[in-house]
Amino acid sequence: MIELTVIGGYLGAGKTTVLNEILDRQDGERVAVIVNDFGTVNIDAEIIGTGDGRTWEIANGCICCDLSDGMAAAIESIRNTEPPVSAVYIEVSGVGQPEVVARWGSHPGFARGGSIVCADVTSLRRDVNRKWVGETVRSQLRGADRLLLTKTDLVGSEQIDEVVQWLDSQPDIDAEIVNRDQVLGGARTLRTCEPGANAAPPSGRSPTDLANSAPTSHPRAGHEIRDHSSWSITTTSAVDSAQLRRLVLDLPETFVRVKGILSDKRNPGQQMLVQFDGARFETEAFASTDGDDEDDPLRGEGSPDCGVGRLVLIATGDHTGTPEAVTTLAHALDGKVDD
Repeated sequence: MIELTVIGGYLGAGKTTVLNEILDRQDGERVAVIVNDFGTVNIDAEIIGTGDGRTWEIANGCICCDLSDGMAAAIESIRNTEPPVSAVYIEVSGVGQPEVVARWGSHPGFARGGSIVCADVTSLRRDVNRKWVGETVRSQLRGADRLLLTKTDLVGSEQIDEVVQWLDSQPDIDAEIVNRDQVLGGARTLRTCEPGANAAPPSGRSPTDLANSAPTSHPRAGHEIRDHSSWSITTTSAVDSAQLRRLVLDLPETFVRVKGILSDKRNPGQQMLVQFDGARFETEAFASTDGDDEDDPLRGEGSPDCGVGRLVLIATGDHTGTPEAVTTLAHALDGKVDD
């Protein structure tokens, strides 16, 4: 049986960082990763290293609703691949519902590993009360089997305790609260709940049917209102990090996430990973983690081209067309907004 574990959490909560730390401790085990990014360009798939396994990308939406066909194909490919994998990790988009995706653990050949939702201690209390954002965050917390507090290094123990106390006070949130050591193989927990307890049990319907019928806090494509919108910018020009920081911080406050990989103007020939979570802007050197085995059946498509920079922007609310702020940023980067 292949254990299936889902990692979720709101935009910028640190899901990809946690997933990479888990993968770093696999001790040579062959694992597969399914990544769903919100947008046409799957940045997260480019920054995840799977060792002997490979990353399967599902882009442009939320895995829990209109991408279930892509999910089914990925699951079947992983189940039948040779040599076999021992585990699969699914990173859900920041606006997805992890507990719905966790139901794929009941698919033949798989075992439930439950859902882990990353909760950013620096912004959780603010996010649950924000327009457009709040219900998405709450829904993720309600459906989690385990809650991993992230970015704890940025705050003191008092603020961490306040977040734990707040979670304990919420009658609709009963997930196990864990620290990083437990997720990565340690033992200490702050609250107890069996993994998979909050994922609905099998009902005789396939995971695809369950995913399509499950309620979500953001409607599927074709509905009149969406909680979030995204745009992708592509550029072949190198970018100065200081200039980019000014441009990103000047975006309207509705922009809650910016993430991308760009050529670094200050370090010719190198790329940088760019991240903005609505409050903090960070850059760091980036080197592709893609493997070299082109014949591996788990190898995903769409490997990054070192000469092309990609930037994904996500904003709250329903948007028709491309906002001026996005086109202005694309122009400043000598790039274009993707269709």
